[in-house]
Amino acid sequence: MRLTKINVVDRYQHRREVLAFLQKHVSPGRWQIALPAAGRGHETYLAQSGGETYFVKLGARVANYEALASLNLTPEVVATGWLEDGASVLVQAYVAGRNPSWQDFRRYQEHIALVVHKTHHSPAILRVLAAAPSPDYKDAGMAALTRLRHKWEAYRAQVTAVADFIDAALAQLQQDAQAMTGSGLVASHNDICNANWLITSDEKIFLVDLEAMSLDDPAHDMGSLLWWYYPPALRPSFLAIAGYACDDLFKERMRIRMALHCLDILLPRAHSFDTFDARAFPDWLTDFRAVIAGQENPRGYDDK
Repeated sequence: MRLTKINVVDRYQHRREVLAFLQKHVSPGRWQIALPAAGRGHETYLAQSGGETYFVKLGARVANYEALASLNLTPEVVATGWLEDGASVLVQAYVAGRNPSWQDFRRYQEHIALVVHKTHHSPAILRVLAAAPSPDYKDAGMAALTRLRHKWEAYRAQVTAVADFIDAALAQLQQDAQAMTGSGLVASHNDICNANWLITSDEKIFLVDLEAMSLDDPAHDMGSLLWWYYPPALRPSFLAIAGYACDDLFKERMRIRMALHCLDILLPRAHSFDTFDARAFPDWLTDFRAVIAGQENPRGYDDK
């Protein structure tokens, strides 16, 4: 979970421009526009007109959404464009749904694994992602570590009580990442938590929030999904459906990438409305500490 506060004034920054865009590119009728009940990161809105509801996101990587929508893996893209200041605009059909519970992850295990497989290997998605400097898992892991260290250094001085622990953990993760072998990057979602899945009333399953997608080690997505939502006994069958081997090398890569991910999501994203809560930060290191120690999800795998 990211530690964030929302500045409502800033989040309405482009409200007038968005209304004008909707009237020009979607419908000339009267629009009502509001902030979503939940959500962080980029400027987003819920917009209604003529009985229809739409999700509007600014600063989105539009090509990612168009590629996934072409496979019916994310809600339909209705309109795209640019505002005067260069911000991208994405308008999607609003889909009423729920984020999956732990029980849902088990109930829809095969469906979710197939969505991951399609996302990772779709030519339509692979075409729109930037090329990676190297296809090797080691290089992908080291690049992720470098990006994380840059983020961490910006906040380290605010949390001195845990700084030495995190520095030591990152040093060990660097050694572990340098020992990775193999290659074969995929179209990785890179933030595949339950908040970015939607299950509709007719049991369609969508992935949302595609800003972090890139060519990356499949162990990044798989580590997050399995460690958070699937007990060890279910992981071999999930990996088999998704098309990955449940061997020691893959397990180790999942542990490394999950550890990096657990720290990364606690630090604010660039060009977002995330803020840093230094007082709460040490308490939110529970998952990071557990993965570093080779432990399972401390919350377990049952709905609370």
